[in-house]
Amino acid sequence: MMLKSLRLSSLLFGLMVFANPAQASIGGWVQETALGLEQHLASLGRSTYRIDNHDMVVFSRHIDSPAPCIVMIHGFTARAAHWFRMAKSLPKDRCIIAMDLPGFGQSSFLPTAAYDPATQADRVSDLIKAMAPKNSQVDLIGNSMGGEISAQFALRHPEQTHSLALMNAAGVSSPNLSTLRKQIAAGKNGFFATTLDGWKRFYDMTMTEPPFVPGFVLDAVAAEAIARVPRHEYIFKQLGGVMDAELGNIHTPTLIIWGDQDQLLDVSMVSVWQRIADSKAYVYKDIGHMPQLERPKQTAALYQRFLDGELN
Repeated sequence: MMLKSLRLSSLLFGLMVFANPAQASIGGWVQETALGLEQHLASLGRSTYRIDNHDMVVFSRHIDSPAPCIVMIHGFTARAAHWFRMAKSLPKDRCIIAMDLPGFGQSSFLPTAAYDPATQADRVSDLIKAMAPKNSQVDLIGNSMGGEISAQFALRHPEQTHSLALMNAAGVSSPNLSTLRKQIAAGKNGFFATTLDGWKRFYDMTMTEPPFVPGFVLDAVAAEAIARVPRHEYIFKQLGGVMDAELGNIHTPTLIIWGDQDQLLDVSMVSVWQRIADSKAYVYKDIGHMPQLERPKQTAALYQRFLDGELN
């Protein structure tokens, strides 16, 4: 019963947080401990690789497998831990690589470095070559900015790309503007909130069905996110391009996943991503920007069906 309670607590605290957990507070300690449990339940080890003058923190399993690794790429202000719950629900024998991208999470940040999606895609390519040399090709899945990086990877490194999954992905034009894009057009960007109340209002926009997170933990997460605003502003200036004209050059089997209540990137973007010739789309009802956190088991099952060639 005690073990079951600990596991339940780890799932409840298995937080989809937007910041580095290294904080000298009770909330930060709880977050770090809970994510360690989530990492353990997903059977992921932690390592660090030196890529393009950055120390990249990576969580992985079965990297010696000859089968394609699943490479999970997080979104803007996010981190590898956002994938732990979904990774736990994927087959235990699958190779998985989930990294904190340079500039995010526990990976290093250089105040004059490039963090545009194409550069990050090249870093992911170099990381895979260093980590899993037996994997000539990988299955990429990316959320938000991570989706754009994954698509850039498919364009720039097609020889390494076995399949592509784009989850609420940035990087293309939006036929209808999202709530966030309307706010940005009005001069307000929730990513750069500098007060606790402002950060929580933005947090509430990100998901329709968020996992439970205790308030004191959210306060610690918010404090760290606010401390990182200057870094995130620097990186954000390097984002915002669109790949519309290049989508016809992606020839990789592609799954597009979206939540129809996404307030950050509008669901109308699905129709643009569908210009990829060999693509399939699945839109969840009543969830937001992060299906891997809102419905991790269902999303893992959907993704596995795609990898197995079972989606029509």
